[in-house]
Amino acid sequence: MTGVAHAETDLLTVYQQALENDTQYKISEANLRATEQGVRISRSSLLPQISGSASKQRRDFDNEGQGLDGSPSDPFNNRVDTTTLGVGLTQTLFDWSQWVALDQAELRVRASELNHAASLQSLMTRSAQAYFDVLAAEENLETTQAELKALKQQLDLTREQYESGLANSTDYLDAQANYDQSVANEVALQNSLNIAQENLRELTGQYYMALEGIGDNFTLSQPTPNNIDDWMRVAREENLGLKAQQMNVRVARKEVKRNRSGHYPTADLSINYSDSDSDTTRTFAQGISNQQFNPSLPEDPNTNPRLSAPPGTVANSSALSDGFSAQATLRVPIFSGFRTSAQTEQAKQNYLRSTHELEQRDRLVQKSARNAFTNLQSSIKSFEANKRAVESSQSSLEATQDGYQAGTRNIVDVLRSTRSLYSAKRSLTRAKYDYLLNSLRLKEAAGTLTEQDVQTINNWLNQY
Repeated sequence: MTGVAHAETDLLTVYQQALENDTQYKISEANLRATEQGVRISRSSLLPQISGSASKQRRDFDNEGQGLDGSPSDPFNNRVDTTTLGVGLTQTLFDWSQWVALDQAELRVRASELNHAASLQSLMTRSAQAYFDVLAAEENLETTQAELKALKQQLDLTREQYESGLANSTDYLDAQANYDQSVANEVALQNSLNIAQENLRELTGQYYMALEGIGDNFTLSQPTPNNIDDWMRVAREENLGLKAQQMNVRVARKEVKRNRSGHYPTADLSINYSDSDSDTTRTFAQGISNQQFNPSLPEDPNTNPRLSAPPGTVANSSALSDGFSAQATLRVPIFSGFRTSAQTEQAKQNYLRSTHELEQRDRLVQKSARNAFTNLQSSIKSFEANKRAVESSQSSLEATQDGYQAGTRNIVDVLRSTRSLYSAKRSLTRAKYDYLLNSLRLKEAAGTLTEQDVQTINNWLNQY
């Protein structure tokens, strides 16, 4: 949800709101939480696996009058209901690949923690950049509007002189052209401000009516230590992204060991217990024959019955049984179609790739630290130079205007001095915010950036 902050907002507040709303940081946080579960998943393979089971079975069949040995038998229907309950335990006794997988999971968590910390540092610099981009765009727009006002006054004066014959058409057209160019610049800078505000909203989810700014009178200081080699050494030791890649190399190295363990034997233990209850119902639809029946004599229910039980007789029986078993299994791989060898070789190549990626990241970190250091020094020099340029351009403009009034300078000289002054002011604005951003980028490259650095810059706002 997008909101609007009406009160004047400082950098620290913007950073804290970005911490709550920035999607990149939230993605990093979710990735860390997901990776942490990998340790629990890997450890579970080394713990006992206990399962319970329950089943109920019904078997129904008809005997058509023949025993198992082929002799005649009374036809009957047999229904057997069996209920079985069981519990089983399986415990891995030895599986080297599972121990290696647990080590890998712990290393992945460490790498994810480092990447998440790097994401936090990135959020600090991205928040500052978005914040200062808005301030720079506002200052540049204000400078251009002041320039536009000055050029409008010069245009009006030149038009009056041209209409009264005191200025030629070239002077008037030069004044008009400079004014029109300034109008075009104002339109472009207004668009730049809109874009900067939208970039800040993307980061925090809010629009801001006003941001606390910083003047041009604060003191710029050299980085401490003021030695590029020291910063590069710290960067190679402390850069969070580089340390995360070092963890990835260790994971890849252990992947070689995990795949090689496919040649090793494994052992596990399984223990099972079951309890079974069977109920049998046998129904004799035609009754049960009397084995003593004499067919040569007349059938008599009392003296010579043909049936010992009437039709529909039901006989019930039940049986209870339980069992316990324990089994230790040793598995020795003999031949797997060269799969284990291929997987091991694949893991070796992936490990080699990870070492190249580490070297690539190391070079990138060195480049980032070097560029941030030189950019910071350059922005300090640029700030001081542009500050002097603004002062000298202001004096030059005043002298040129006096010369124009005295008739020793023309309108072109005045216009050139005016444009030069406001151009120097815009350059000063850019150098000021470049210094602030580069000071944060240098510490980010070195892996030492903290919220205290953001707080320090925040304390400068509205103090100078």
